[in-house]
Amino acid sequence: MAAKNTDRKGKNKDQKSTTYEMVDALATFKLPDSLPCSEIDFPVFVKKKKKAKWSEIVEESNERMQKIQKYVESKNEDMPKSPFLKTECEYINSEVFIILLPALEETLRKAKIWEALVRQKCFFNGIDHIAQVLWNNNPRYPGRKFQSPHIFNMPWAREHLKNNPRPYYPKSWLWPEEYAATLIQKTVRQYFVQRQDDVQEMRDFWRKLKLEQSIPELDTNPFLSRRFASTSNFQKN
Repeated sequence: MAAKNTDRKGKNKDQKSTTYEMVDALATFKLPDSLPCSEIDFPVFVKKKKKAKWSEIVEESNERMQKIQKYVESKNEDMPKSPFLKTECEYINSEVFIILLPALEETLRKAKIWEALVRQKCFFNGIDHIAQVLWNNNPRYPGRKFQSPHIFNMPWAREHLKNNPRPYYPKSWLWPEEYAATLIQKTVRQYFVQRQDDVQEMRDFWRKLKLEQSIPELDTNPFLSRRFASTSNFQKN
């Protein structure tokens, strides 16, 4: 037991001596007037690495492929062929489809606007519109783009229609739905108003007055005046 107590006392003395040394060191420590920046450890802000998205990877790869294709095309430029080596397909692709395909696309847009793809009969004529676009966009006549007349105002179309006139379009093709609905409502209201007795009497009066003014003999001939005065012998025009 005595040996154990001596060990504990020795440990306590060592701890006290170390604490005294620390206190003395802190008391004697003084901060310097200035420190060089190289000796100061500033905190470093670590940025988070962005995770690559699949869409960004695909876009970057597509851009690289386009650059490669442009470079290859620039290096492998085709030499101009002589006229006897040109084929019909090349002529159609380079001369015809460049003008025809935009005209067909514009015709489809107009057909959607006029609902020609839904209705069985419509005012819009696709062949007329294609002819109009091709005539206005003829590369040999660049001035037509600024005028862009309608096909029925073109001189060659007027001459053709004089020799081969078309039948008139029905009003159901020309009127839009809203305008047609207002006209139908107008006629129905007019019919129910004109059926009233007082309105019919007023209309008969104005008809008789108009007829009397158109026949000056009524003032001199009493037979005619009696005939037209009677409502039974009056004929509605």
